[in-house]
Amino acid sequence: MTQITKNILCFGDSNTWGLNPETGKRYDENTRWTARLQQQLGSGFTVIESGQPNRTLVNNPPFTGELNGIRYLKPDLQQHALHTLIIALGTNDLKKRFNLVPADIATGLTHFIGSIKQFYSPANLPNIIVIGPLFINPQHGLSHIYLNCNQKLLPLNALFKRIAHEHALNYVDISHLNAPLGSDGIHLDSQGHKQLSDILSHLVLQL
Repeated sequence: MTQITKNILCFGDSNTWGLNPETGKRYDENTRWTARLQQQLGSGFTVIESGQPNRTLVNNPPFTGELNGIRYLKPDLQQHALHTLIIALGTNDLKKRFNLVPADIATGLTHFIGSIKQFYSPANLPNIIVIGPLFINPQHGLSHIYLNCNQKLLPLNALFKRIAHEHALNYVDISHLNAPLGSDGIHLDSQGHKQLSDILSHLVLQL
């Protein structure tokens, strides 16, 4: 009997893409959390990596094309029959130039989830995992780009968690990860990627 492969779509920003903060390049398949997740889940699953640096929930970043998450999600949903959708967005919305409060970003998540539910019939809705905001600590020149973001992270985490629960989604709170960030204070280091893949593989296998 042919085994049905379960598709897992990982939809996020540069931390989902696997940006290495030390080199500016992409982590290899033994390091980035999406590829590690594939290794941990095994042959019964296909992990689809759909990370894009600068991707947002709310805004279209200037000069970098259409990077609003909602605009790019639909083609992925049309192409793949999903078992699970993992959403990892919100960090780029904290940038000073967008001038957003946590409630604005949370509204973006609500609209994002609403778009997913409109795409599917209730019977075909995949499992949805929302990853909470990474508790970034921007360093060097990035501290100005993300000015005052630290004040927004706790309330944003609480809002994301509430929205996930209201929609009966799975929520992964990563505010407790131990020293997962690289030298820029924004992107996960190799240990952070490992911790995240460990958490997600355990959760996905329960769904």
